[in-house]
Amino acid sequence: MKPFKKRLIKNSTLWFYLLAALCLMIQLLAVEYHFNKISDINWLSHLNIKTISHLALNLTADVVILLLPYVALKPKWRKWQWLVMFLVTIWCLAQFLYMPTYRDMMPLSSFLLAENVGGTLIKSTAGAFRVSVLEVLLPPVLLYIVYRIWFKHGIENSQQKLWKRIVLALVSLIVFAGIRLGVSAWHYHDDSETQDFQQQLTNDYCVMWTKQGDYVNINGVIPYNVYCAYTSIFNKTTLSPEEKKDVIKFMNDQPRYNDDDFSTARGKNVILIVVESLNSWVIDLELNGQEVTPTLNAICRDTVNNLVCTKMKSQVKNGRSSDGIFMYNTGLLPLTTQAVANTFGDVPYPTLAKSLDEYDTFYACCDEPSLWNVKNTSKNYGYNKFYGKEQIKDLMKNNGYKLDKALLDEVSELLPKHKSPFLALIATAGMHHPYDSPMEPTTWVQKTGLYTSEVRCYLECCNAFDNAFSEFLENIKKQEIYENTMIVIVSDHNEMVDDSPKGRPSIDRMGDDCVFIAINSGQNGFIEGPIGQIDIYPTIIDLMGLNNQKWRGLGYSVLRNDLHSVATAPLATVGSSPLLSRQQQAWRISEMIIKSRWYDESE
Repeated sequence: MKPFKKRLIKNSTLWFYLLAALCLMIQLLAVEYHFNKISDINWLSHLNIKTISHLALNLTADVVILLLPYVALKPKWRKWQWLVMFLVTIWCLAQFLYMPTYRDMMPLSSFLLAENVGGTLIKSTAGAFRVSVLEVLLPPVLLYIVYRIWFKHGIENSQQKLWKRIVLALVSLIVFAGIRLGVSAWHYHDDSETQDFQQQLTNDYCVMWTKQGDYVNINGVIPYNVYCAYTSIFNKTTLSPEEKKDVIKFMNDQPRYNDDDFSTARGKNVILIVVESLNSWVIDLELNGQEVTPTLNAICRDTVNNLVCTKMKSQVKNGRSSDGIFMYNTGLLPLTTQAVANTFGDVPYPTLAKSLDEYDTFYACCDEPSLWNVKNTSKNYGYNKFYGKEQIKDLMKNNGYKLDKALLDEVSELLPKHKSPFLALIATAGMHHPYDSPMEPTTWVQKTGLYTSEVRCYLECCNAFDNAFSEFLENIKKQEIYENTMIVIVSDHNEMVDDSPKGRPSIDRMGDDCVFIAINSGQNGFIEGPIGQIDIYPTIIDLMGLNNQKWRGLGYSVLRNDLHSVATAPLATVGSSPLLSRQQQAWRISEMIIKSRWYDESE
């Protein structure tokens, strides 16, 4: 046997530790790199010595903990380290598939949402696969091959006394603790909002900043997953007397108006259409002189009897579409770390449907009842009837861009069966990611050859929805329902977001504007904005003449306030206005209301 190979086998325990550490660093670094690249396309140009040092220290701290089983277990049991390597690989792979759509890292709670596994999710996940996933898959595969060839025998047959393993484990823990304390002190010493070390680890309004991934940048992967586990386990929060006072004071300080000056939709039917991934930059977009959404364009141009805003900012978090529906129905902001629909879907919130207590209410969507807990939450929001894939059989025969037409056709047949006045919530799905399959037969959008294939597929879906919505309007006009109905169109969230157009129209550089349209509302006007999704609930309440309700949400009616600011996250804002401070505070107040089950009548 050659001397090098002998030395390699003799020191296999150390060599494998170093190679495993390198493997883990490559995987974790790849995740952080792609997150930061998605968040800021010019991220690399912003790097400095402090940022690089911070990143290196965090990676080192994470790796010594992830390799703790290797140094602490008996040599013959060290094969269990592969379980850790496998779990890390799954976690990294999930992040790679999650980040392109959510532009954030996947929280631990989302790994437990088995009920969400279905056709839409599987298709979306498959569409998110990129060659870059090899960055997290290849290192452990290569390491395992090397382990089997050179290290397995030497590691499993090595001798290491218990006291040495204990010392190595303690050294690992000391290294981790030392790095964490040092990096935290380094990062937070200038932060006046962070008062103590406990806040650094547990208060997401100080350390979560705007996204889950920012927590990883600051604190590392291990503290991030510990934090996620903590917030998942301790869902229920008991508010202190001071916190209760904060909630009551905040709600009491919300603008109060009991007049009917804007109640022009009082007594009307309400159809609330939450459109999947409807970006504002699609409105008025022409391809070779032909409009992509001619029906929506005409409505947005004619603001007589219509309210229009194309600068509504997305405020959804890890629940995405379900968060949008949650905001429109409750007037509360979502949680920053969990999907409200799954973790607090049973809380009896005050809602739009409950405010319209004399209305016949129903919820229609393209989803399986278990997806994002949609059937249970619809009941909890106060809807008397739920129509999903089980109830609307035609939807089972359709997919992709055909879904919206099938859904709207079914709803137009259902409407006459419900007594007036009614509230109908319709959640579309035809414009859902991924955008990798052109329509058949080939449409005029594809034939233009403009932009990228992905953008053209998305625009095809937008055009298909617009056509389906046009037919829907014609149907309810024939049924003589339209004249006494307010139709509200809102985006569930934005989609195809980039810091630069990257193959899509450069109408909205950031791609983060959503749509709010109130058709036949009795009010006229184009709302300049920006406004938030949270502002839709109080606006509808105002239009419906429900200002006598005790609960009117944490946003602001666009009819009463000339809004020029939005808090898209606790510390992320757009625009400026005197309301901005309260808009930021609303995130904390909303979380306390949700997690304390403020409106749980059983308590």
